[in-house]
Amino acid sequence: MERLTAQAAQTRARVHIDLVDPFPPGAGHVWRTDQSLLFLMNTPSLFPTVIAPDGALAVDPLAEVRNMSFDRWRRGVVDGSITPVSALDQAERDALEALTSQDFPPRAIYGRYLEWIFTTLNNHLPSNVTLTVHRAEAVDAWVHEEARHRYAVELAGGQSIPADAVVLALGHLDAHLRPGQKELVDGAAEHGLTYWPPTVPADAPWADLPEQETVLVRGMGLNFCDALAQLTEGRGGTFEPDKNNPERLIYRPSGKEPHIVAGSRRGTPYRAKPQLEGYYAHTLETRFFTLEAVQNLLDTSSEQLSFERDLWPLIRKDANWNYYRVLARTSPDAFTQPAGEFLRKLDAILLDDDGARWSQRVEALVTASVVPGRQLQQERLARPFEDVNFDSHDEYAAAVVHYLDRDVHGSLRGEDDPVKMAISSLNAARTVLKCVLAEAGISDSSWVNELRRDFEPFVEGLASGPPVLRIQQLAALTRAGVVRFLGPEPRFVVDRNEGCFVAASPWVSDTPVRARWLIEAMSPANDVHRNISPLLSNMHERGLVRGKLMETRDGASPVTSTGLDVSASARREDTALGGLTLGTGAFAYRVVGQKDAVEPGIFVLGLQLSSVQWGVSIAAEAEAPAHLGARTIADADQVAQAILAE
Repeated sequence: MERLTAQAAQTRARVHIDLVDPFPPGAGHVWRTDQSLLFLMNTPSLFPTVIAPDGALAVDPLAEVRNMSFDRWRRGVVDGSITPVSALDQAERDALEALTSQDFPPRAIYGRYLEWIFTTLNNHLPSNVTLTVHRAEAVDAWVHEEARHRYAVELAGGQSIPADAVVLALGHLDAHLRPGQKELVDGAAEHGLTYWPPTVPADAPWADLPEQETVLVRGMGLNFCDALAQLTEGRGGTFEPDKNNPERLIYRPSGKEPHIVAGSRRGTPYRAKPQLEGYYAHTLETRFFTLEAVQNLLDTSSEQLSFERDLWPLIRKDANWNYYRVLARTSPDAFTQPAGEFLRKLDAILLDDDGARWSQRVEALVTASVVPGRQLQQERLARPFEDVNFDSHDEYAAAVVHYLDRDVHGSLRGEDDPVKMAISSLNAARTVLKCVLAEAGISDSSWVNELRRDFEPFVEGLASGPPVLRIQQLAALTRAGVVRFLGPEPRFVVDRNEGCFVAASPWVSDTPVRARWLIEAMSPANDVHRNISPLLSNMHERGLVRGKLMETRDGASPVTSTGLDVSASARREDTALGGLTLGTGAFAYRVVGQKDAVEPGIFVLGLQLSSVQWGVSIAAEAEAPAHLGARTIADADQVAQAILAE
């Protein structure tokens, strides 16, 4: 909407916008303003925006929202220069006043920002733009070949809206359950158990979970943090500083908490984000995985890029360099030779273009020169207890608490912690990777088997973690006996003889945990083939949309992507001709339907682009260039231009 109004204000084209959403526009579903303030974002205040900075795009935003990132809006509300759309209650005012640029805001407060942006735009529409908001769900769309307007969109209830263009910006959608989850639903119904499938945390009825009973929780990502907050602080428990250790917290139970037993494939939560002055570490050095380096690969090779062969080595080189550079600065005693000499040898190996042999040479140098226990082991960063056996749940809990304490210590050290700087390097690489994948692409096989299956879960567990406060709280809850852990790779089943859920890890030799309650601490899958969307289902039946098929092996059946099939950009098609210049484009993706037909006026933005873009759930970054951190806004700008050019 913002890009349409800005573009229309310049072109003076007459535009009418029908905005369809069953949730309040602006904040929408995930960021709705009535959710608990205990639900936090996993980015600091200084990061997110829906408004591109001046000069990032050819057409600047309207004056009333210009340069209005979340952090600027936050400061304006606190100093009184900005008035929220509706009055804040005392808890919201306290939360806003306590926030700094480096703090992690409640999701409801970010929703207030989105609400303000939408309302401000609506109140200052150019005279040639009109807007109608439909608080309803879109359930169908089709082509009117002979009508004045090419498309029609049907709303729940039967109303039909004519349109010259349709933009699918659907965001998070409910999804069908996996077979194993369906078995849990059936078993729960048969034995009177309670099973919660994946859901948005703000939608879950947390008050329904019992006090002082065992509750199994599957998933230890960001939704797990939300569950813990609701079941502890949300029930009157309190955290207080540990006077004997400033890095720790102590939890004072209210007595209303359940006994929480959590499990996930890696067996540990996402790592905490480091405390930094900005979103990226100021001392971080990105030397190898740059747009210039990838451009050189494109210019010197006729083959399509491969993540494993071409991109991952560059990412790993940066992570190694940043880890050992910080280790040399902060712990020179970790080396068996002068730290400066080690760095010179490492630098020479990383700069020597010797294909795959660089990794073996680095390993040999590190083995000979770095004290055991201080060496970077990238695989262990995300799975610290892989292939480790434990004799009891208590033994595993003690190991996890020690791991959490070390993670907290590293986060509080910030740029002085080698592990956190290696992770920060991976985080910075994600921004470059998003641009490379969107503009140059990689082979289908590489996308499915290397990027999505291997790299994505690895980097998410490291770089997409919560604020350090959440890990301090989890450690305190574990010490207080409120939380226990199953161990890596747990299995959850219904024991039909005993009529309960049973969960156990093959790596923890103890009695399986039994419970009558099991909740999935995860959001519904972002997968167009599993999404429960009458709109997408009906459009698929009409042949207007389809999921993208990816050819992953010679002679093998194609693999279905999680995203919609959309038109390839003309610039990506130029890669085979050597005509691609990275970092100069965003795209107006149009849907592809049956018989490879591109529908000229139906566009896609956001999560359903996961077949051609990566990291589609990451927000736009304030002050970032359009082709890098602000790509979501740049794509919206391209869609607006395409619509108004018709």
